[in-house]
Formats: sequence, structure tokens, C-alpha cells
Amino acid sequence: MGEEKTPDYERISITVPRELAEQLRGMKDANVIESVSAFVTRTLAGQIDRDRRHRESDERLRQDFGLDEDRMTLARQWADDATNQRTRLSLEQYIATRRSSAA
Repeated sequence: MGEEKTPDYERISITVPRELAEQLRGMKDANVIESVSAFVTRTLAGQIDRDRRHRESDERLRQDFGLDEDRMTLARQWADDATNQRTRLSLEQYIATRRSSAA
């Protein structure tokens, strides 16, 4: 059987706005979260993972479709607009329209 690797931890201190600290302590006191440190750890780890997936997705778009930064930004905006039914244009029409309106 393979050994399960335990994560390495390092203790650091962070400073947060007082209002956030009070909310976190209140959540702990109300047993909404088991501990402030565990909650912050999970939240940060989740955000780091989302950021990593986003970067990987961007890289796949670049490789698969040869998109430069400008086209990637417009493709992302088009996907959001198409999903929320703010546009019915194809991606190429959307990009052409946005570029011509920006010029």
C-alpha cells in the first residue's frame, strides 16, 4: 500500500479588518464553523485551486485556439454575455463588434 502523504504546515499570522475578525469569531462562537483557522485555510485553499484552474483554462485556450490576451478577454466576456443571454452573436462577430467599437 502507498503511504498517504501528510501536508506540511507552517504557522503564519495574517491581519484582517476588525469587522471580518469579529464576524469570524462570531461564526466560531455560534458553532457555524469549527475554527477560524480551519475556515480560513479551507477558504484560501479553495481560492488558490480556483485560480490555478483558471490559469490552466487560459493556457488551454491559448494552445487550442491560438488566442492572444485580447481575444481571450473578449472570448471570456462573450461566454459570460452568451450564458446570460446578453448577446446572440457568434464569438467571431462579438470580437469584431467589440474591436470596431473600441477603435
